[in-house]
Amino acid sequence: MTPTFSYQINRLLRGSIPFWLSLFLVLLSVVPLRINGFASVTPSFLSIAVFYWSLHRPYLMPAPLVFILGLIFDILTGAPMGLSSLMLLLVHGIAVSQRQVFVGKAFLVTWWGYLLLGTVIAVLSWGFASLLSLTLIPILPLFVQLLLTVLVFPLLAWIFGLVQSNLLRHI
Repeated sequence: MTPTFSYQINRLLRGSIPFWLSLFLVLLSVVPLRINGFASVTPSFLSIAVFYWSLHRPYLMPAPLVFILGLIFDILTGAPMGLSSLMLLLVHGIAVSQRQVFVGKAFLVTWWGYLLLGTVIAVLSWGFASLLSLTLIPILPLFVQLLLTVLVFPLLAWIFGLVQSNLLRHI
């Protein structure tokens, strides 16, 4: 017996939830908040989303979607085109390849893993951006952004966990 059309549409829409949540976080990252100095240190919501969904539902966050999200982020933020895509694909690749290390372990292991990966990605992004601009970009905002991102990670992971257990249970 083949599934009905409405069932297939339902699965398609529910399966696209990680992409739409990630896109929402991209838009949230570029909303001006009028807090002095905050624009340069907005948490990297998108890297959290890519890391989480690549670990827990990699088939719902494939590499082409990660690339598209990175390009959208670069267009909206004015970052060098492709830099975010490259970094997010690195996050995705490491998360997918190390799933067995993180999935099923205590949350602190996943959080620690994200801290390590986020640090590497932040330093690489800083290096590439400095190289492209031919000047050393100040590193303090980078570490403030990394700290904010790591502190926001548990909240977003909890929200993503709720979405996963309630909306994506049978996908």
